[in-house]
Amino acid sequence: MAKTIDPAFRDALREESEHTRDEPYPDITPTRPNRSRVYSIRLSPEEQTRVEKAARDKHLPPSTLVRAWILERLEQESA
Repeated sequence: MAKTIDPAFRDALREESEHTRDEPYPDITPTRPNRSRVYSIRLSPEEQTRVEKAARDKHLPPSTLVRAWILERLEQESA
């Protein structure tokens, strides 16, 4: 089902686009401060399903949930 866009909003976007068409495209490269290393882990299909369900229940991406779990455990270990 197609979403409809308010004509006034659409026209405002078009006008802004035309107004800025000769300006350079802004650099929107996402930055991840302090996130410079990637760890790969292997999970069984059942474990992956459990992680994905837990993340979905918390409305988070699975990688964010797993990172939070790791950081929580590191906090516990250093206490």
